[in-house]
Amino acid sequence: MAESLAFISLALSPNFPPIDHYNSLMSRTLFFRITSIAVLLAIWILSLLPGADIPDVPGSDKWHHALAYCACMFCWAQLYQRPVQRLKLAVAFAAMGVLIECIQYFTPTRSFEFLDMLANAIGVIIGWFLVTVQLSVARRLSRRAPASPPPE
Repeated sequence: MAESLAFISLALSPNFPPIDHYNSLMSRTLFFRITSIAVLLAIWILSLLPGADIPDVPGSDKWHHALAYCACMFCWAQLYQRPVQRLKLAVAFAAMGVLIECIQYFTPTRSFEFLDMLANAIGVIIGWFLVTVQLSVARRLSRRAPASPPPE
């Protein structure tokens, strides 16, 4: 956390260094950390708000579930390079979807639906697949790229 705050204060200073690989990597990591937390909080908040308080968005409820969990998995998986870590994330987010549906069963303004759990799991799988393909392509491209000269 202190590292992130130091980076933000550096980025806001007038003496901010030119973007190089390290700064680019740091800003990308910071972006996905913030986005990951925001998506996760949005899922929990929107899942537990009374149904009448949720804005009406066009489209199927199941698509919304799948899209939210896909975004959650995609953002969080950007922070972990090892496949085993991403697989653990996928299991955790699928379990989170089941947990949220179980909690909704006990709330008077929400309903428990097996299809919501399925949509959540499908979203997690799609997010996992997208990140796996993205990181695989990035690795292949980085192997093909010529070595850059050392900085002066």
